[in-house]
Amino acid sequence: MNREAAEPALDSLLVRHLLALSTRLSEGTTTLEGWLAMPPVILDVSDETAALPVEDAFEHDSGALRTVCNRPYTRLRTVEEILPTSRVRSIAPGAAARLAARPEEWASHTLAGVRPARLLARRSEEDADIYENRVAVAVLSVMRSHLQQRIAKVSDLSRMVGDVHGLLMHSAESTWRARQDLTRLLRNVEDSSKHQAAAGIRMRELESALASVEIMLGSPLARSVDHRAAPPRALHPTNLFRSDPGYRRVAALWEACTTIEAPQLGAAETDRRRQEVGVAFERFTGLLLLLACRLLQATPVADQPAPGRGRSTRFRMRGAPLTITWSLTGDFTVHWREQQALRVLPVTADLCTAPDAASVTALISDAVGKRPPAEGGNDLVVYPSRLQAREDAEPDVLRASYRIGHRDGAAPEQRADVAPLSPLDIFSVSRLVRAIRWATLGADARRYPYRVSVPAAERSVLSECDWLELHPDGVAVLRAPLPDELDRLPALLNRSRARSSGGRAGRHDAQRLQDLRAALEDAAAKTALLEVCPLCPKTDARNRPTLEARDEGLFAVFCPSCGTRWELRRCLACGHTFPLLDPDGLATIGAPESDLDRRFGGSLLSSPCWAEERTGQSICPACGTCGRADRVSSCPRGCSPQAPS
Repeated sequence: MNREAAEPALDSLLVRHLLALSTRLSEGTTTLEGWLAMPPVILDVSDETAALPVEDAFEHDSGALRTVCNRPYTRLRTVEEILPTSRVRSIAPGAAARLAARPEEWASHTLAGVRPARLLARRSEEDADIYENRVAVAVLSVMRSHLQQRIAKVSDLSRMVGDVHGLLMHSAESTWRARQDLTRLLRNVEDSSKHQAAAGIRMRELESALASVEIMLGSPLARSVDHRAAPPRALHPTNLFRSDPGYRRVAALWEACTTIEAPQLGAAETDRRRQEVGVAFERFTGLLLLLACRLLQATPVADQPAPGRGRSTRFRMRGAPLTITWSLTGDFTVHWREQQALRVLPVTADLCTAPDAASVTALISDAVGKRPPAEGGNDLVVYPSRLQAREDAEPDVLRASYRIGHRDGAAPEQRADVAPLSPLDIFSVSRLVRAIRWATLGADARRYPYRVSVPAAERSVLSECDWLELHPDGVAVLRAPLPDELDRLPALLNRSRARSSGGRAGRHDAQRLQDLRAALEDAAAKTALLEVCPLCPKTDARNRPTLEARDEGLFAVFCPSCGTRWELRRCLACGHTFPLLDPDGLATIGAPESDLDRRFGGSLLSSPCWAEERTGQSICPACGTCGRADRVSSCPRGCSPQAPS
């Protein structure tokens, strides 16, 4: 695999949380119910926010270190240099011999002797670059690196806990539905305010300590001492370290700093640890897939064992079967209505750390190319990623590293979806919700209207069914038939049956009509799934959504219970059809993918247009422009009006 994108550091907070979740899943749960009850994030951050021994030592002894930086011990050093005669205060021992050998430095030559213009002078100056001071500056260098890493880790924790705490209160950054869905996945979410406060306090303490270190690194001592070469771990017991109180505490600080370094792993141990991380991320991906099914209102079949390689987990969603299969190679396959709808491919490289979009494409191509072609070509590549890495990534790298529902070309790596996952990001599960929604509801919507090949004799009698549309080679199901309309179907088909006294021809004719009836009923059942609200699958007949068939094979459905609207549109720029989902009937304003996660969770299909006037348009996944670009005068995202092709 292309290694330009880095894998997470083995001592990083992301890896530690991955391994901790993996341990909980492998040791503490033996049933599917146990997995579904496992929260996707570890909310208790008390261990991570507690002060480390080196930080306590620095807080206790930083005053002595500051005193050493401001008033260090020095030694006198003799310096020889060439100076004009008027500035010479002490002549170096070799000054006469040097002057005799260099007539060009004579001012004049008289009978009394030579009058020099310049002489080799000797002077004494204070030198702070002694062993004890180098130790003090090395302490500052080690503490700066340590505090910067700790601030980054605590910042990740603070963001995660802040996201969880934000689910408990009204926020313009997320809808009530997203907050409600994600809160259902968590335990002790009410303790998030306590953990958020602890992380905030620790962050301020670390930032204060780092500010003190930066000030001391700007002192004259730090500027005059070479701190690039660190002293040995075991200090020499010099007189200063023994007798001076300040330097004695500096030595104690250095001993505390030597405990920071993680033990160096050998090549075999490093490979073993990386394999553990790969297994942990694979297990974490499986957990998020199951939790995504739970958020999609899927009901698990009772009495199933815990997921594992080679096993399938079965659900029922909107009245149809949904299955998650964990392959022996570590991939996951989503089957919807007994057909493969999505394949999820975990990789361990953080794609956001790639240098450019071409490197991301190469990684995706490598991941997809190592597997057999997916049925329907619908793949999702997932990878572990830190939020800071995504924020630091170039815009083109981020667009290539995070896209769901896009179809930007014919090549497999361009058609594959990509999503970052992290145990420090509660919105990771929202990305998988959206991916599964694309593979199920989105795929069903794009297949509308469902067509059935019907001979001419039967087409004439089926013209009485207003839920069907006649075509030269068959019929198309425009909406789900009512129960009494479906009950009339056998009688209508029998009217077209030729009079026969029986025999093989009669049996063949009866079987043909039975197969035709089964095909029509199957198409009607698939159409009925489009009339089930994807956000609140209620079955109340009085508030049942009704599909509105539109011209050119399009449709629109509105849920009177929750106000959600979903439909199939045609892009006027490229001519492709695409599905969209508008939660709560709001004409939402679009944003980058990560912002949509926070605002709507997984309650979207096509991304809304970015135009501020709330046009209700969506971005076509095929061409990347607004689905009705000719109606949008301006789009901050860069869509320009285009004529229909």
